[in-house]
Amino acid sequence: VDVCYTNHAEADQDDMDNLLTLLGVAGCNFIMGIPGSDDIMLNYQSTSFHDALYLRKMLGLRPAPEFEAWLQQQGIMDEKGMLAEKPDTRRLLDKLF
Repeated sequence: VDVCYTNHAEADQDDMDNLLTLLGVAGCNFIMGIPGSDDIMLNYQSTSFHDALYLRKMLGLRPAPEFEAWLQQQGIMDEKGMLAEKPDTRRLLDKLF
């Protein structure tokens, strides 16, 4: 689900937060994550990766087991399901190239 609104709509971040929370409580298991929540090409606001973290924490959920294992292997998430204090971003970038 893409929880979003165009910049000319009568909506704001509070509306998106409310909708995101309602979708999470209703059992939605996938949302779009846009870096910075701002799609400049399409001129709209959306949810970010951090919104997914908020929703998981608020509802006491964890990522899919395979994704959680990958996040831990990459040093992005710790064993408690929280973001690592200081992810080794250099190591992550080295893996890309």
